[in-house]
Amino acid sequence: VFIICATLPLTWTFSTQYYGNTKHTALPNHCYYEELKLAVPVNDTLYPTDIEFQCITVSCRHDYVLVIKHCDRYLLRHGCIEQPPDYSRPYPDCCTQIKCAD
Repeated sequence: VFIICATLPLTWTFSTQYYGNTKHTALPNHCYYEELKLAVPVNDTLYPTDIEFQCITVSCRHDYVLVIKHCDRYLLRHGCIEQPPDYSRPYPDCCTQIKCAD
């Protein structure tokens, strides 16, 4: 049995990735996110902008585990349109924006 709730504009899921053993080799108390060449202070979060196709937040835990969150999937309901992501804005404002008629 499928139930569709017409009042919801979309279903949105945020994806979280974890990377262990990311201790920066040159900077004490920092993780290193190699993919984007980012040094992230321990117990801190960065909100990188102006990276094409990347709408993310990157956190470094006390145990040098990187926690990367990004918006990635949604189901659009009838009557709604999507506006493209704006990579110049920090997460989550860089995510695709949804506008509905009602």
